[in-house]
Amino acid sequence: MAVKTVIKTDKQKRPFCCDMLIMLILPAVMAWYYYGGSVLRTVFVCMLTGVLSETAGAFFMRCPRDLGDCSSLFTGAAMALMLPADFPVWAAAAGVVFAVAAVKLPLGGTGFSPFNPVAAGFSFLCLCWPDKIFNYPAIDTGSGYVKGASLAGMLSVNTSIRPNTINVFDIFTGNVPGPAGASCIIVLLGCAVFLGFSRRRSLINSAGFTAACALFALMFPRVYSYNARPVSLLMELCSGLLMFSALFLVTDPAVSPEKPFHRFLYGAFSGAACMLLRYFGKFEEGVCFALLLSNAMWPPLYERILRRESKRELRKRVKRRSKNRALSAERRAPDNA
Repeated sequence: MAVKTVIKTDKQKRPFCCDMLIMLILPAVMAWYYYGGSVLRTVFVCMLTGVLSETAGAFFMRCPRDLGDCSSLFTGAAMALMLPADFPVWAAAAGVVFAVAAVKLPLGGTGFSPFNPVAAGFSFLCLCWPDKIFNYPAIDTGSGYVKGASLAGMLSVNTSIRPNTINVFDIFTGNVPGPAGASCIIVLLGCAVFLGFSRRRSLINSAGFTAACALFALMFPRVYSYNARPVSLLMELCSGLLMFSALFLVTDPAVSPEKPFHRFLYGAFSGAACMLLRYFGKFEEGVCFALLLSNAMWPPLYERILRRESKRELRKRVKRRSKNRALSAERRAPDNA
C-alpha cells in the first residue's frame, strides 16, 4: 500500500500559496523593470485564466471550488514569470488552463495532486512551443557577450562559457537574458529569506535541491577555464529556472514528506533529476520535467525508506527489550541464590 505523502502543514494565518504569491511580488517588479509592462499584462492574464479555469473546471467536474487558497492565482503568476518576456500571452494562458484543468483538478485539487501543476503546465508549453519558450529577448543594458543568449543555453552548448564571458554583477542583478521573473538572483535570495521566516520547513526542500545541483556542478563542470568548478557552480545555480524552482516548485506541500531529513532527501532527489536532464535532456532547461519525474518516482522510494526505517526501529526495540530482560534476570539471580 502506497504511503500518502501529503502533509499537514502547520497552522498559519495564510495558506501556503498566499505566501508564495507574496514572494512573487519582487520577481514581478524586477521583470517589469527589465522588460516593461507587457510582463505584468501576461501575469494578470495568467492569474485571471487560473481563476476562470478553476471555476469552470470545478463546475463541469462537480467538485468544490477552493479559490480562497490562492493556488490558482499562484499557478498563473508563477507560470507567467517563468516564461520569456515576449512569450505569446494566449500561449501562456493555455499553459495555465492545462495546469489547472488537466492536472490540478482531475488529480485531487490543491494539496492532493501528485504532480506539481505549474511544472506540468510549463512542460506542456515546452512540448508545444519549444522554439518560443527558450527564445529570450535581449536586454539592451546587459553584458555584451551574453546579450540575447540565456545562461542555461550557453551552458548547454558546453563550450560557450569562459572567464571573460560572464559578468557576475549582471548575473546577480538579473541583467542577462532569461525567464522574465527568474533571472535576478538577489531578489530570489530575498525570497529565500522570507521563506525561511514564514515556512522554515519548506526551505529544507530547497536546501536539498540546491545542494544536489551544486554537487553536480562541482563534480561535472560544463565550463572550460582554469577555475572551472567555481564558475560552473555559479553558472548552474544562477541560470534558467533552477533557483526559482527551488523556492516555488520544489516546496510544494502536496508532495513533501513530513520529517525534515526526508524533505532534504526529496529535494536532493529532485535536484539530481534536474541536473541529469540539464546535462542529457533535449531542452536547455529540464527542471520542470525533472520535478514531474521525481513526483512520480518519489512515493515508492519514500515508501521503501519508511519501511527500512520502521524495520530498523523495530530491531532497536527488540534489542532494547532483550537487554532489559537480561539486566532484570541478572538482578533477580542474587535474590534467588
